Amino acid sequence: MKNVLSIAGVDPSGGAGLIADLKVFIAHGVYAMGVVTATTAQNTKGLFGMELIEPKMISDGIDAIFDDIKVDAVKIGVVPSVEIIKATAASLKKVPNLPPVVLDPVMSCKNGDIWLEGESKKAIVEELFPLATVITPNKFEAQEILGKKLESKTDFENACKELLKFGCKNVYLKAGKVDGKSLDVFYNGTEFTYIENERIDTDSTHGSGCSLSSAIASNLANQMSAKDAALAANEYIFNAIKSAHKIGHGCNPVNHFYKFY
Repeated sequence: MKNVLSIAGVDPSGGAGLIADLKVFIAHGVYAMGVVTATTAQNTKGLFGMELIEPKMISDGIDAIFDDIKVDAVKIGVVPSVEIIKATAASLKKVPNLPPVVLDPVMSCKNGDIWLEGESKKAIVEELFPLATVITPNKFEAQEILGKKLESKTDFENACKELLKFGCKNVYLKAGKVDGKSLDVFYNGTEFTYIENERIDTDSTHGSGCSLSSAIASNLANQMSAKDAALAANEYIFNAIKSAHKIGHGCNPVNHFYKFY
């Protein structure tokens, strides 16, 4: 069995963040591990508060895992301060033969509201992008990083090329609704792969971005190529959204275990 580590925040409703990551890992048959970066007051209706974990505790947690356990992939989610970003990067940079890293550069919600800006945004790009095997920004996060609007397929292609220049090896851009369908773009530096799905009319998309990046990390740990890992993760999330059931009164989580029940 492969071992996958999530470095992320806690959503107590279990739809997003570290708890969702662990569900995805288990669904993909890998051993699930986690280091907490922040804890939140959150449910399907929204985010109501957040407390950050001390950076030294985060770096000590990462160091402890790598000191004892063979890690086959890492997923990075919410890293909500410059200090936490730098502590995470410093710990990972010390790892000999760092395994594949999937970075979900969490800066915005699906509606485009940006909540991580300024120096933290700059630190993610400078410190964590060069460590990433795959980054998985949504359209709004890509716009925030690049400082431009993205609307057409040409825009998305150019955005992928620009994002790759920050040091990551592959870009999985979640473009959102384009021509009535859901569009994602995967770019490995030489080839663009367009991944189109029917647009599902549902409110059950909470944590879909976290879960997608965790699925990619799981697939990389299971020795898929980056492109195949991305395609398989997209299929997993599409079906998880399609088979979701109602948990709360807001934006409900995807069904991480649809394959099992």
